[in-house]
Amino acid sequence: MAKIKPFKAVRPIADKVALVSSRTYEDYSEEELNYELSYNPFSFLHIINPGYKFHHKISGPQRFTLVKNRFQEFKEEKVLVTDEQPSFYLYQMQTRHTQFCGILASAFCQDYATNSIKKHENTIEYREQLFKEYLKTVGFNAEPVLLTYPEIPEIETILVKVKEKQPLYDFTTKDKIKHTLWAINQEKDIQIVQNHFKNIPSLYIADGHHRCASSFLLAEELKAENPKPPKASYHTFSPLVNKLPTFYGPQASYLPGSI
Repeated sequence: MAKIKPFKAVRPIADKVALVSSRTYEDYSEEELNYELSYNPFSFLHIINPGYKFHHKISGPQRFTLVKNRFQEFKEEKVLVTDEQPSFYLYQMQTRHTQFCGILASAFCQDYATNSIKKHENTIEYREQLFKEYLKTVGFNAEPVLLTYPEIPEIETILVKVKEKQPLYDFTTKDKIKHTLWAINQEKDIQIVQNHFKNIPSLYIADGHHRCASSFLLAEELKAENPKPPKASYHTFSPLVNKLPTFYGPQASYLPGSI
């Protein structure tokens, strides 16, 4: 069965969300990237490209540490804030021609190990280890893993009801994509969503195989180091789960978050 759980999101404050949000890093040309870094001090690109602050490129473990530091700076400056209660989040993207919607949640590394979260491509060991060291230092992935599931009418009913509420965010980015985010934070709704996911035999990785693999490797490493930690948050990772067959790829704009 598939297990998901709510989490406390680290997310932009409402008046800066359009400035913080960005496309995936690789989607920018060098000229576009320099422009964003030069003229938008709130862009999430400053976190994942910390060398810009020092006017030269930085790589390896030093970069990982600086990414963590820049992330903490954004939190200290209240550009990013942590929600007070665990929630699921409903995230919708709308273009001129179509609409995509999914649930942001935490999934379990053990489900990846037992094949409840299924992969369809092999991963490269070097990248698994690199991403594991990145995650161990930084503490978050810049993009969620994208998982898919069969359509379940009861979950769709909950999502329709959530969309009737006031969203946390509702804004449009420069690529003409409208982004809307709602919190699913009522205990009854959270329980209903979790219970229906327990009846799903498997979730399927649509994007993020190396993020899944590295999260599992890190969970195993930390578990070996400390079998009974006071807070075993490393047992989970943050995916966006979306019904089949609708899903979007890594070129889409995204809202950064952390657990």
